[in-house]
Amino acid sequence: MKHYALTGGIGSGKSTVLSMFEDLGVPTFAADESAKHAMEHDAVLRDKIIATFGAASYNKGKLNRLFIADQVFGNDEKLSQLNAIVHPAAREAYINWHKQQDTPYTLYEFPLVFELGEQDRFDGVILVVSPESQRIERVQIRDNTTEQSIRNRMLHQWSDEKKIPLTNMIIQNNSLDETNLQVAKLHQQLLQS
Repeated sequence: MKHYALTGGIGSGKSTVLSMFEDLGVPTFAADESAKHAMEHDAVLRDKIIATFGAASYNKGKLNRLFIADQVFGNDEKLSQLNAIVHPAAREAYINWHKQQDTPYTLYEFPLVFELGEQDRFDGVILVVSPESQRIERVQIRDNTTEQSIRNRMLHQWSDEKKIPLTNMIIQNNSLDETNLQVAKLHQQLLQS
């Protein structure tokens, strides 16, 4: 069984594309959701995060995402510390999940696959791209945040221009109808490969 990484910059529409593949019966796994789950439910991870970033990292037992985002975006050292704490747990959860699947291929939504140098673990990488203005607008609506906050987060992700030469497949996410057609076509190709 093959496994592919699905990636793209913040607001590109990775989760939307992932759900389109899921609707076609493809088993999918989201690294960010796995990481968030681990940060809220794994006591060892929680203790490490509090030790690294302080008690304000959690509010009534829930991860304080805005506080963590403010800590790590704009501070490469703190971002590396957070990744070192969280990504091994997400990777282990994915490996255990993948072993239980029985389909021609699976998809792992992995926003930082290139930034963390993990692309060679997969049979290929699918990159979701979208115009920057559209990405910013989507995230402003989704997260109720400022454009500057989004741009700060973008600074810690590789640009599409840097990712494209390393990518096997690209999905242009400009309109839902066009994206659905691209996903359906790519799905057929992956089933046959």
